[in-house]
Amino acid sequence: MHILMVLDHPFPPDVRVENEAASLVEAGFEVTVLALAPDDRPREEMRRGFRIVRDRVPEQIRNKMRGLAGTIPALTFYLSHRIRRLHRRLPFDAIHAHDLYLFGGGLRAGRALGVPVVGDLHENWVEALRHYAWSSRAPGKWVVRIPRWERLEKKWVNAVDRLVVVIEEAAERNVALGVPPERITVVPNTIKTDVFEAFETEEALVEELRSAWTITYTGGFDVHRGLASVLEAMPEVFAAVPEARLVLVGEGRIRPELEALAERLGVAGRVRFEGWQPQPRLKSYILGSAVCLVPHLRTPHTDATIPHKLFHYMYFGKPVVVSDCRPIARIVRETGAGPVYPAGDAGALAESLVMLATDRERAAAMGARGREAVLDRYHWDATVRGLIELYRTLPTGHAR
Repeated sequence: MHILMVLDHPFPPDVRVENEAASLVEAGFEVTVLALAPDDRPREEMRRGFRIVRDRVPEQIRNKMRGLAGTIPALTFYLSHRIRRLHRRLPFDAIHAHDLYLFGGGLRAGRALGVPVVGDLHENWVEALRHYAWSSRAPGKWVVRIPRWERLEKKWVNAVDRLVVVIEEAAERNVALGVPPERITVVPNTIKTDVFEAFETEEALVEELRSAWTITYTGGFDVHRGLASVLEAMPEVFAAVPEARLVLVGEGRIRPELEALAERLGVAGRVRFEGWQPQPRLKSYILGSAVCLVPHLRTPHTDATIPHKLFHYMYFGKPVVVSDCRPIARIVRETGAGPVYPAGDAGALAESLVMLATDRERAAAMGARGREAVLDRYHWDATVRGLIELYRTLPTGHAR
């Protein structure tokens, strides 16, 4: 079977897409990844056994098509045209659309070509639109129509032949939207340990971070990530743990607001904003840390998704302090990998961090339990089995 995966950002990087594509190739499938995005790399190349075809859509056009996808279906029509055109040169047996806003184009092309369509929900897209800065602020909020997206979501998740989600809580949500449970496959964002192990360790960075009791967060800077509450916890943490510091690795539109908040709280001198870093470098940031954070605020979005970073932290034996978003809290409580606090509660977060700093033996035991859980069951080679089985049993030709 030849599978066409579709996404709309430069590729690589995308850990989930790359892991899925490589694992399917290892299982005997042929995979092509069509990336609709601004990209000056070769239009076509091979990587880890799969083909990448780059459709060099200018960034402004790509962004407008994505932003308007729920209002004006330009992305649906363009993607359908591009898929059908590619099919003439590289015939494929299934379409795998990454993220909800690409489902429309995938379905339109799949029905025209008579091939099944697999939808891969990386997140609760509709709820994310309520929180992303670009869609919740002017001018984006004037064109993003949430009720329209809710109708499209229900229509599309029920129309695809199979639905892939990142966590059991997301499966529950889509069953509530009418999707039969037998058409849903859960493929969590776990870590592919051999890939992460192969990344070079920057010993100087690791040692520099270890020179203090370093609290680390990696990821995006959006409101729903809960980083404001992290900064609000720092005065209490720094007062109790003089050797502590906070390292924020990532980027996002609210970074200026976070930097200003750190100044107002009087903690800016002990908070480092590292900016976006390539994934191989995250290994060294995590290795140098004493404790790592997943402080997401609780929303319907964060209650139905699971971030890669949780398993990265756990794999390297770091105790994790996480908010009580349903999937994150469930896994951390089940594994004993760290304390869970009420989302947005800066005081409870500070209390958890101070506990770990003052009871290093307990912190080490939590880190060890987290690593054991990843090695035992929360690693990619275990969690990808459902995706491989999905394609082994997926009928070629459109059929439920």
